[in-house]
Parts: sequence; C-alpha cells; structure tokens
Amino acid sequence: MTDPEIHTWWPLLSADAKHALDALGGEIVPDIVRAEVEIITGTRMLREERLTVRDRDFIRTQREAVD
Repeated sequence: MTDPEIHTWWPLLSADAKHALDALGGEIVPDIVRAEVEIITGTRMLREERLTVRDRDFIRTQREAVD
C-alpha cells in the first residue's frame, strides 16, 4: 500500500501526474507524483514507493464511467 493512502491524494493530482501513473506499470512512483502527494498531504512518499494491486484497482475504478 502506498503511504499516504491513495484515496487521500488521487482525486487532487494534476492530469500530468495521473498520466505519469498510467505509464507506470509496476515501476517506482514517478517524482512528479511524489512531489504532488507531498504538497497535497504534507507527507513525504518514500522514493522507492510502488503502487500496489489495490492502488491500481482504486485508480481503475475512479476512471470508470458512471452509467
């Protein structure tokens, strides 16, 4: 799990940061995202932070169209 938890910062990320996460795959969270998370939450994300399967599922559900 990312720390801080993804639901606290995902909705507030810039479009550029969200696109950077889309390109992520299983790699380390990009600097742009870590910097924005720190601004949004006041908490520094570890440099080696990775998204978990649960984090990626959360992102997917946030992007699904509401019918």
